Parts: sequence; C-alpha cells; structure tokens
Amino acid sequence: MDQTTAPADVPTPSAIPARSALPDPLVAFDGTAVETADEWDVRRRPEIQRAFEHYVYGYAPDAPAIEIGTGQSTAVLDGRATLEERTIYFTDLPADAPTIELAVFTPADRDSVPVFLGLNNGGNHAIIDDPAVTITDTAAEFGVEDRGVASEYWCVEQLIERGYGLATFHPADIGPDRDDPTEGIQPYYADLPGPAPTRWGTIAAWAWGLRRGVDALLENPRVRDDGIAVIGHSRLGKAALLAGAFDERIDLVVPHQSGTGGVTPARDNDQETVAAITEAFPHWFNDLFPAFGGRPERLPVDQHLLVALVAPRPLLDTEGTRDYWTNPGRALDSIRAADPVYDLLGEDGLVGDGLLYGDDKVTAGTVGTLAQYRRETEHTLNQGYWDAILDFADLHLG
Repeated sequence: MDQTTAPADVPTPSAIPARSALPDPLVAFDGTAVETADEWDVRRRPEIQRAFEHYVYGYAPDAPAIEIGTGQSTAVLDGRATLEERTIYFTDLPADAPTIELAVFTPADRDSVPVFLGLNNGGNHAIIDDPAVTITDTAAEFGVEDRGVASEYWCVEQLIERGYGLATFHPADIGPDRDDPTEGIQPYYADLPGPAPTRWGTIAAWAWGLRRGVDALLENPRVRDDGIAVIGHSRLGKAALLAGAFDERIDLVVPHQSGTGGVTPARDNDQETVAAITEAFPHWFNDLFPAFGGRPERLPVDQHLLVALVAPRPLLDTEGTRDYWTNPGRALDSIRAADPVYDLLGEDGLVGDGLLYGDDKVTAGTVGTLAQYRRETEHTLNQGYWDAILDFADLHLG
C-alpha cells in the first residue's frame, strides 16, 4: 500500500500482518528504507497520511470554496485587546449548510502577531466575561450559559500580554459531539474516496474545520502568516494534532492531553484502548477503526507517525501526571519514536530525554522542536500550562 493505491485495493484489517513494535517511521510499507528528506516528502509522508485516513479517521474533503463574512471589530479587556468576529461560509454548499463563527482576540497595540487556533467547548462567549462577545446559535445550543466561565482555561489576558492572539470557535459549528450522521458538515459531502466504512468521522471533521480557520487567519492582516499555532484539549487535542499533521501552513502544534487517537499509541496502551474508545465514541473515527479493537498490532500505523507528520515543525505534547487515562508515559514513547523524522529533516527534535516537568524552564537549552511537558494535574488546562506553551512558542515563533 502507498499513496497511489486505490482505496478499494487497500488491505482489509484482517489481511495486515501483526506487528507488536511501533512501525518504523523511516521504513516504507513495502519495506524499503527512507533515507532522504525528498523520499520522506514525496513517498513516506503521503502514504502515512493515506493510511490514517483509510484505517483511522476517514477521508475528508478537499479544501472548499469559502467566503469570510465580516462581523464586529471591537475593543475588549479594557482596550488591551481587539475582538474580531468572522463567519466562514462554504459557498459551494446549500444555504442551510453549517457555518463557522470565528472569534479572534489580538493585542490592540500590535499590528501582526502569532495566533493560537483552537476549538472551545463552551462557546466564544465563555472565553472572557464581556458582553461584546456574541453568543452564537451553536453556542446557545451546545455551549455553556455563563460568560467567561472558561477564562482561567484559555487565559486570553495572558496571551495578549505575551504578544499572542487566540482564534476560536465551537466544534459544533462543524459537527456536534454525538453519534448522529445527519448532523453537521459531513452529510453535505457524499462524493469522497474510499468505501463507506472509511467515511470521515467527527475528529476528521473538526480537524477539517480547524484548517478552514487557518484559511481565514491567513487573510487577516492582524495575524502573522508564519505564526499560526493549533492547540486542543482531550478529544479536541486529537483534532488539533490531525490538523497539524495534514496542514503544513500550521507552524506549531500543541496537542494537550490528547490520549488515544491523539499522541498516545494504540499499541501497549493499558488505559484507553482502541476497543474502549470506539465503543464509547464510535462517531469520532471512521467505521473501519473499530476492527482493530483487541488487535492494535495489526494497525499499519500508530500515533507516533501522526506526530512525525508534523515534522520539521515544532510540536509540544502537554500532559498531566495524574491524568492516567491519557497515558502520558506512552505518549512520551510516541514523541520519542517520531524523533528520527525530525533528525532526517535537519531539525534538533528531542533535547535529552525530551521530557520536562512543572518548574523546568522551557528554553533553547532544554527543548528542541519536539518535547513533552508535564504538570502535576489531572485533566485540565490552566495558566501553568500556558506559561510553558508560550515559552515554547517564543522559541519557535519569535
């Protein structure tokens, strides 16, 4: 199997030989070694992408035609930040198709800044306590009631002070987090590659939506076109990693506590297994992925290869020491297994063992372009994490 194999000719899960070890990122599916950056870019990277689409996440549509509607632009945070609200329309789809309601917060005193793009579960109005932020229809249905309840989670004031922006929208703008194939953007795309079991799941749809957010940010003069980072927590961290792996316009990737289907491998995972995650959340993946429940060793890929697809761009995996279900230890194994691709592409990936803890300084001497950072927390995002994330971004985005 390679990137030229027709989807109908890709081997079924039962026909794939079992392999207990993580697949070598620098050995192609036909067994030949990948020895140059050109071989990685032209051959190995596309075949890994194809395998993830076919066996795990599903085939997503190509980039659509979009139109960006201009909403309000107003001062927030006592004039220290500017809020811009933009609607992303899919112009080739029917009028009743979903739209993305993107909120962009940037420092008021700077002209062009790096921006973190992430999906939020509460609604844009939950990011800060300010009546200026519109409560969108999606957020009213799927988000939270109170304004600003996620302010200590997103830490927008901290980002603004450090010279960064935040762009965000609710994932239900693309598709609600529930197993209903008639909802969201997916029903509007019927002509996709592959047999029916390989149609895109919700994580692929969210990642596709993030890439549409990138489309909009690249047209925004307040955003540096070489400074777009994606971040996501938990299931939305899975989507952020997938978006970063497939979209080279994204300059930095932060999958936060992303777990199985994110950074954490399926192999030798004694926490959330493929069987457990596909039974609990079948809509996240395509309908072929559950076939690997109980036999992840038959997967031709594993999550370290998704990390490797980000190379040579910087990636910081952030984890909670007490967040056992996401399996930080195996996530670190994934980071380490992706490092040879960074080396091949001329980047200093790991520095030392690649692991930093709470008070460790994120500096040029302690991290390269690839690292894991842990704090003594359970499943959460807070200012302590943002301190490390922004230090990492300072090194790589400037």
